[in-house]
Amino acid sequence: MRMKTPVAANFRDVLEAVREKVPDVQAILLIGPDGVVDHVLADSSLTIETIEAEYAMLLRIAARASEDAGAGNLVEQIVVSEKSSMIARRVSAQHFVILLTKAQDQIGRARFELKNAASEIQRRGIPSVGGV
Repeated sequence: MRMKTPVAANFRDVLEAVREKVPDVQAILLIGPDGVVDHVLADSSLTIETIEAEYAMLLRIAARASEDAGAGNLVEQIVVSEKSSMIARRVSAQHFVILLTKAQDQIGRARFELKNAASEIQRRGIPSVGGV
């Protein structure tokens, strides 16, 4: 589900640019406290709502574990499975950009492009409300 807001329109080109630079992208999501802000879906077999709900839970758990261990705020999380990799990068205290890709041999490239995308989204400014 894509939220139809001016905020979403402001970031679509950033998400599309990542899709063009990283091979075998399945989806890219920008999520915030109210769910998906915007997304690019390249694999129609995926459900954005399911990805967002499940990954938001993983991010909350990882963030708490990082803080409880004294490691500071969660900046990035990587999950590698048999068929794909999921990388989440913090954009703000409430927002993350998440990349799903089948190209496991390109994790370094994906991390680099996601970091650049997060920086660009920060530069453009994203509203700060609620919490992930």
